[in-house]
Amino acid sequence: MINEPLYRLTPDARSDLIEIRKYTLTQWGKEPSGKYVSGIRQTIKILSETPRIGKQQQDTGDNVFNFAYASHVIYYTLHNKQLVVFAILHKRMVPLSHLHDRGII
Repeated sequence: MINEPLYRLTPDARSDLIEIRKYTLTQWGKEPSGKYVSGIRQTIKILSETPRIGKQQQDTGDNVFNFAYASHVIYYTLHNKQLVVFAILHKRMVPLSHLHDRGII
């Protein structure tokens, strides 16, 4: 039996992570950028093991959660016991407009 991964990133979330990497690489350099992106990935892994530690997004409907990591917020849902990350946004961004553009709400 093949086990499904504990989490997956949607194409939008993957794109967010790539953009975060590019920005932090330009602003901070290779090593700090790598550590920051690695920290996001580690946080997602922890969320996949304990998804209820995130805050439920009241204004986006049931089963949408968020969890902050440093300057970013990870937005996710649970689907068939798998964590699905659909956005990783800077904390200064207005999440509702970005989530709406992605068809989440």
